[in-house]
Amino acid sequence: MLPANCPHLGAAPRWNFSPAKIRVPGSWPAPRSVRTPCRDHIVLRAKQQPEGSQEMDMVERMVSFFFPKALSDPAPMGLKRINFNELPDQYCEMDERAPPVPGDEQDPLVVAVRPLLARTQLQGRSLKCVYDADVDGWSPAAFHSKVDGRGAAVVVAATTGGAVLGGYNPEGWIGLGEDRASNGAFLFSWPTGQLGGPGFKLAKVGGPNLAVIDNPASGPQFGPDGLTIPLKPRGQERLAKSKLGTYYSRLPDGGRSLFGREDDPKRAELALLKVYVADARGVEWKLEGITWKSTVVD
Repeated sequence: MLPANCPHLGAAPRWNFSPAKIRVPGSWPAPRSVRTPCRDHIVLRAKQQPEGSQEMDMVERMVSFFFPKALSDPAPMGLKRINFNELPDQYCEMDERAPPVPGDEQDPLVVAVRPLLARTQLQGRSLKCVYDADVDGWSPAAFHSKVDGRGAAVVVAATTGGAVLGGYNPEGWIGLGEDRASNGAFLFSWPTGQLGGPGFKLAKVGGPNLAVIDNPASGPQFGPDGLTIPLKPRGQERLAKSKLGTYYSRLPDGGRSLFGREDDPKRAELALLKVYVADARGVEWKLEGITWKSTVVD
């Protein structure tokens, strides 16, 4: 059952965030106390069952008929079942919100994005900014020198028109030209730039492929067209493009851009670009097939 403001499958419900306002460009306001954000809508995924009872679906009934003990065995035939509660980033969580972590209040952008990180590798972990384009440089080389090998990351940008937007990359970057697949990746936007106003979390659609394009000659890119920040030289360093609906959900009103009303819907100029990663001991990388996968290690 989708909420009334979601015109199609995959559109994100509306979130309300803390009343901290962003100033773009210019200095950031001093940190202040915030309240836990609340949801205007809740997506119902399954009906409630009486305590102590559990209704089986068709597949479970078939398995139970042919293999009576299979469903009660935590490791049938020696194979442990997948527990999605123990494996983050298996999907984009749209109902829960992550609680704040001590230290979040020092950065209003971290306060804003924290609730979005439920059931991700970054839930419950302190975040640190490893790339600030104004400090490190508006170029692909500067970007990759700071983010490659850092694991799961959050990209946060602000446009000159006032919008605050970005995306979550569960796989991180390594700069080898790979297309990173993930069902846990998502985009987000506050089109008005007011972090206390309506914000939107937009899930990956069309399967996990091309969630993030890890191009060493480009900045962050979510899908071929969801959010692209090439960091091109010669006056185009701050240019960003966005087209929703193909690889990431559209806005609840059907909008196809992350940008605000004061921006060009297809391309906007950025006033800020930052990347946050876990403040952890390191990242463990494993080669799965021909693709490297990362896991944050405490």
